[in-house]
Amino acid sequence: MKRIVLLGLLIGGLVFSLTGCSLFNQGPEIQNWQPSVSPDSDKIVFSSKEGGNFELFLMDPDSGEKTRITNNDHDDWGPDWGPEGERLAFVSKRDDNTDIYLVDVDGENETRLTTNESQDVNPRWSGDSEIIFNSDRTGSWEIFTVDVSGKELTQLTSSSTEEEG
Repeated sequence: MKRIVLLGLLIGGLVFSLTGCSLFNQGPEIQNWQPSVSPDSDKIVFSSKEGGNFELFLMDPDSGEKTRITNNDHDDWGPDWGPEGERLAFVSKRDDNTDIYLVDVDGENETRLTTNESQDVNPRWSGDSEIIFNSDRTGSWEIFTVDVSGKELTQLTSSSTEEEG
């Protein structure tokens, strides 16, 4: 019986230390999140809960002036600047689905690049015509690319889910 209690305390202590005990360490609510600096270093794009849900905002770091880029009833986050600083890749959870989108920095020409019932997240530009991202669409988290038209999807990694012996 003592071994079971000791083992329970050991496992509980390990979980407590690995998780940072989020039960007791909630911290402040996230309001402004995931900043990304433009290629010319003149602007910052970020996600903000200003107005309720996460939307993308553009900010001039010198003046502090903010401009809203996206405006919908769903969370938009994880923005990444295109190489020319004219477009942004980002994640949105529309239609109860987490997918990758593109939008011009002025909020125009929004395009959905992925449509999959799994989660597509962490978009990053790869060159000027391709977005690299993570998805769990294969049952494990893998790396994919999609071209800016959303027509050519390529899986780059393939993790084995079977144990190797």
